[in-house]
Amino acid sequence: MIILGTKPVQHDACFALLKDGEPLFVYEQERFNRVKHGMSSDLSTLFEALREHSIEPDQIDLVTNCIDPGRLDDRKAQVRGFLDGPAADELDAYLDWRLPTWHQSLIAAGFPAEKVVSIRHHVCHAAGVYYASPFDDAAILSVDGSGETETAMLAHGSGRDIHVLRTTPHPQSLGHLFQAATFWLGWGFGEEGKTMALAGYGDPDRFRKQLEQFVLVDADGSFAFAPVEGRSDNRYTSEELKTDVFAGCFGAPRREREPLTQLHRDVAAAVQAVCEDIMLKSARHLKDRTGSRHLLVTGGVALNSVSNGLILRSGLFDKVVVYPQANDAGTALGGALYAHHRLSGAERPRNWRMEHPYWGKPIDAENVVRAAASFGQRATRVPDIVGAAAGLLAEGRTLGWIQGRSEVGPRSLGNRSILGNPLAEGIKQRINDGIKHRENWRPFAPSVLREDLSTYFEADQDLPYMTVVAPLREEWRERFASVGHVDGTARVQTVTERSNPRFYALLKAFKERTGVGVLLNTSFNDRGEPLVQTSEQAVRLYVTSEMDALCVDDWLFTDKQPAPRARPFAPYLDTFAKLPPNRLLLLEGNPPLPRAMRAHLETLHPGLTVADAAQSNVEDLRAEYDAVVRYVDRTADRFVFDRDLYHSELADAARRIMREAGIPVYWIDARGDVVPARDVLYLRHTDIACPVPSSYERYWNRGR
Repeated sequence: MIILGTKPVQHDACFALLKDGEPLFVYEQERFNRVKHGMSSDLSTLFEALREHSIEPDQIDLVTNCIDPGRLDDRKAQVRGFLDGPAADELDAYLDWRLPTWHQSLIAAGFPAEKVVSIRHHVCHAAGVYYASPFDDAAILSVDGSGETETAMLAHGSGRDIHVLRTTPHPQSLGHLFQAATFWLGWGFGEEGKTMALAGYGDPDRFRKQLEQFVLVDADGSFAFAPVEGRSDNRYTSEELKTDVFAGCFGAPRREREPLTQLHRDVAAAVQAVCEDIMLKSARHLKDRTGSRHLLVTGGVALNSVSNGLILRSGLFDKVVVYPQANDAGTALGGALYAHHRLSGAERPRNWRMEHPYWGKPIDAENVVRAAASFGQRATRVPDIVGAAAGLLAEGRTLGWIQGRSEVGPRSLGNRSILGNPLAEGIKQRINDGIKHRENWRPFAPSVLREDLSTYFEADQDLPYMTVVAPLREEWRERFASVGHVDGTARVQTVTERSNPRFYALLKAFKERTGVGVLLNTSFNDRGEPLVQTSEQAVRLYVTSEMDALCVDDWLFTDKQPAPRARPFAPYLDTFAKLPPNRLLLLEGNPPLPRAMRAHLETLHPGLTVADAAQSNVEDLRAEYDAVVRYVDRTADRFVFDRDLYHSELADAARRIMREAGIPVYWIDARGDVVPARDVLYLRHTDIACPVPSSYERYWNRGR
């Protein structure tokens, strides 16, 4: 049986394919469209993945969707519990548009309605960890920003079943609270890890009581938000919490480039303390309810490794496991696993469990020589790449390490890593300043031989995914300052020969040279970039940074040559390759295509024609152009989630071009992603009078 699990659109889009209960791939959209967290409305990655694995869409037995629109009425009834009047009506209309969108995107892509099953969001989260685990009995704690009607779920996995014990209803959301603090601190979506790290420098007691006047926490970890004074129309979104709670209590939000003050550190520490309190009390409640020896933590809040470490050290459970796909991307695998075990029509044994995270796309090692030449570099194939890399690291060199299939989840775990010798003087600052371009107060993570874990850390259980912090032993804290945080902990990864033979061999070879089985490990990407996906992207970062050496498969780069100026990372450097090669028309509107994007587009298309969108004549387009490009100043996920955009003059103009001129229109979003407009602008049309076919139609072979 073949089951496709999807988180099809919006942030952290992801696709997971199971065959007889085992994954063939788990592909996160961000690795392909080069936009951090995906922010997508394009399913082409999915169909290319199916083709890559020789699976026809018609062969798929079930397709899972991670949001259940059948819970829409329950959510709307819930809204009336904290809103009324025009504010409630407006939110109802928003939900009417939003909740069905995931499901509609799959139908519009060609999947038969009878094959598409929508599964409750937090059930997807819970299934993604329980059915991936080796346990027949486990407590499950799932906490994130938002599902359909709940923001958290406490459950008990037993045998083949998952029993829901308690949920946290909207608008209470620990994920939104932590995100609001992150926004108030001047950071953006997905940067909650910075808030967690900053908390280590603050005093949690300075503002904790003030924050707890808004977040009312019970002894069992359940909590409620107090009404916001003077606001009867507050929907408790992250933006509203930023303004009405954090700005109301602590002053104006920090601007992006303003210095961090003790106020910011202490607010971060207070919200981290509240998060830890809720998570620990919820874990204790789960222990009391289930009696289980094992705890599985999932949902976006499960990426708070400090909170996870606190639960581990509490001793409540023998094992605390947090898989790398804890964020919304994990609902793709979770939905597929749930369908396999509960919806496939037969009782199926739990034969598969996650023993490693390497389910992404393999590195294209066959393209290394070509990629090197394009940047004026030369690689050497080395018979003992492990020994060569270990020698460079022992000398204190910084090293890019690209091997095999990529990791799932946001952490680099030894296949898409930048590595360093944790004992080398100044190594942390060299990587921060010269490669990652990030703040020096943020900690790096250590990868350690599993058998050496307790030598350096106060822990002795498998911690393979960098999702749980553990205290460094006192005698190692000074020597390992490059991989430890100010609070004496580290987000550690244990490595075994079974989980990653080559990375394990590298750690062993490094230990033979230095006496220490620990490496500094950070993700192979530049600031704002997802983990690299191709040899070309890896060589680009090597060339544009101060990285000393690069290993891609068995190929080694050590002698960096002066090269033509290469641009630092930007998504459009890769995504503009999606555009047709010939006779392209750029319709400029307000705002115009950003200057850097336009310059790159003109480099790729020397014959590019530019015209004023307001004065273009549709009748003239068919004979002169193969495609039209238009900049849309929003992120691509909003192409399907923004009701006003779908019914805007901009959208109508694109439909008119496709309908009357019969040529495709491509929208470029604010981050540089490229989306065929046909695929998003007819998502909610029942009748489609458009001669331009969907870009997905070529993957279907119905009627053969």
